[in-house]
Amino acid sequence: MARKKKDTTGADTAPETTTTTAPSEPMVTILKTATAAKLSPRGGGELTYQVGRMDNTVLLRIHKNDSSGRFSNEWVGVESIRRSLAQLPKGASSFKGAVALRSAWKGQSSCNSGFGAAILRAEKVFIPDPDLKKKGMLMLASPDALDKWEASILALPVPKDAEQVLLNPPKAKPFFAKKKDDADAPDAEEAPTSDVVEPVDEVEPVDTEDEDSDEQDDAA
Repeated sequence: MARKKKDTTGADTAPETTTTTAPSEPMVTILKTATAAKLSPRGGGELTYQVGRMDNTVLLRIHKNDSSGRFSNEWVGVESIRRSLAQLPKGASSFKGAVALRSAWKGQSSCNSGFGAAILRAEKVFIPDPDLKKKGMLMLASPDALDKWEASILALPVPKDAEQVLLNPPKAKPFFAKKKDDADAPDAEEAPTSDVVEPVDEVEPVDTEDEDSDEQDDAA
C-alpha cells in the first residue's frame, strides 16, 4: 500500500493568525530627550537619555552612549529609583551614584547605575557633595528632590508629536524558524541561542576607564 503523503502546503511559514495591539499594552510617552555628562572624568563622550510617562508614572532610560560602555536601554520608573536609594545605609547623606542605583535596573550591564546617576545629576536630582567632590560623591539636592522632579515631569505638557514606545519591546525572533515537514524528514535548522537578540542590552565594548571601573572601585 502506498504511503499517504502528508500535506506540507505552507510548511515554511507559521500559521496565519490575526494579531492586534491590545489597548492595555503598556506604552510610554516620551516627553524629553536630552544629554548628560558622565560621572567619571575618564568617561569619553556624552549620554543621551529619555524621560517619559505612562499614566502617572515617570520613567527614564539610557538611550545612547557616545563612547564605550555597556548599558541596558530598559525603562526605569521613579519608584524603582526610590527603592534603590532606600537601601543606602541609614543616615547616609552622600553616596557613590553607581552604588546608590545598583538595584534600580533589572539589566545587569556594567554601566547602568553609573549612567543613571549621571542622568539624575543632569536633571538636578543629584548634586556633587561639596565636601567630598574630589572623591566623586553625590547627594540629593534636597530631601525631597526626587519627589519634586517627578512632579515637575508630570506637569510637563505632552507634545502633539510625542513619540509613544512599548514599555517592554518584544524579543527578537530567531533568524531561522523551525521547518515543519514530513515525519520522516529531518528537522530544519534552528538559530542557536546566541543568535536570539535581546533588545534590552546595548552590546558595546566595555572601557575599563569608564563608569564600570568606578563601580569596581566601590566594590573593592
